[in-house]
Amino acid sequence: MHILVLASGSGGHVYPALSFIKEALKKHQITYLMLENGFECQFEKQLKVNIIKVKLPNQFKKYYRHPHNFLLIKKELKKHEQILKNIDIIISFGGFVSILGIYLKLKYKAKLFLHEQNYKLGDGNKVARLFAQKIFLSFANSAYKHKRYEVVGNPRMDEAHVENNYSPLNNFNVSFFAGSLSSSSLNKIIYSLLEKKFPLKIKFHIITGKTAYSKFKSLESSQVHVYSYQDNMLQFMNKMSLIVMRAGATSLSEIIALNKVAITIPSPNVKHNHQKENANFLQQKEAIIMLEEKDLNADILSKQIHKLYDDKILWQKIKINIRQFDYYDVRKKMLSRIENEKI
Repeated sequence: MHILVLASGSGGHVYPALSFIKEALKKHQITYLMLENGFECQFEKQLKVNIIKVKLPNQFKKYYRHPHNFLLIKKELKKHEQILKNIDIIISFGGFVSILGIYLKLKYKAKLFLHEQNYKLGDGNKVARLFAQKIFLSFANSAYKHKRYEVVGNPRMDEAHVENNYSPLNNFNVSFFAGSLSSSSLNKIIYSLLEKKFPLKIKFHIITGKTAYSKFKSLESSQVHVYSYQDNMLQFMNKMSLIVMRAGATSLSEIIALNKVAITIPSPNVKHNHQKENANFLQQKEAIIMLEEKDLNADILSKQIHKLYDDKILWQKIKINIRQFDYYDVRKKMLSRIENEKI
């Protein structure tokens, strides 16, 4: 079976797709359609799959403000018609590229599947679901009850489960990570926090992104460790006691699978407030701590870290509650549903 994978925009869309590809490659031919200069292009050399690159805007507003851009879709995809006409299955991991999935399904009569990482469907998947055979969900949501919806979890969970469980014995390791695209506003709060005093057993590990790395490097000490980037985020996260991060859907799926305690600070700049929706859903189940950036400063964050460090009952309660959102064999379940679909 020949499967076309669509995933672009950010790590939240791309990392689950990469995880799915690793499993699907064991049995099927894979083609990955990438947007030129998209986030996904940095993984091109690592992938042992067919690569198609198209030069298209990756934002919906650039299409409804400039409708002539829709003509570019037809023009760009026609360049790769020899490959695309042999596609059996299309699977999109959300974002604008789900719209490409609709076009390809209608033109080449392939079956379309979707995966949604967020608690609520994004714009691309909202439209594409009307044409999809099945929509795979990462979180159970009572709004999606049709038989075409199935809660399977996030493919990244399978990779997270491979990591050995790590229980810090002497140190309380706290990591700060502002997402695959980093965050200057969150970095400012973290920088102020690191100037405060904490018990020596609390060790801080900060992934700053390239822009802020030199500034944070000046704070490095036996208690503060600074990194511009981590090649293997799952290994890094698994060594942490507490993770302070944004509330991107894939990052949340990773902490769920690793059974980590997290303080989440949803990005206020995400369309439709997806990160707040994700974090709010888990906070209502007492599975994470959510702090809103508009109310946040170094003092508030410091108090929350101290509380989790001191309150072992709260700590265990969160670890127990978050387990109910864990899923296993996500990729195999997705592939099984795809393979069983009559072509």
